[in-house]
Amino acid sequence: MRAREWAVAATYGDPTDYDVPALPTWRVERGEAGGIAFAATDGSEAFIAAERPVRARR
Repeated sequence: MRAREWAVAATYGDPTDYDVPALPTWRVERGEAGGIAFAATDGSEAFIAAERPVRARR
């Protein structure tokens, strides 16, 4: 539900004005073989990674 709340709040201004937390800033790394990993900060370990990510339709 947070994603929907953030999208609606962002449509009408700054989400923090509506008590919706700001989105976190993540570091994104791409591997040589096309992998992807997300980490919270530059010095932290990746909290989620995929060696062979694929596109998904919603």
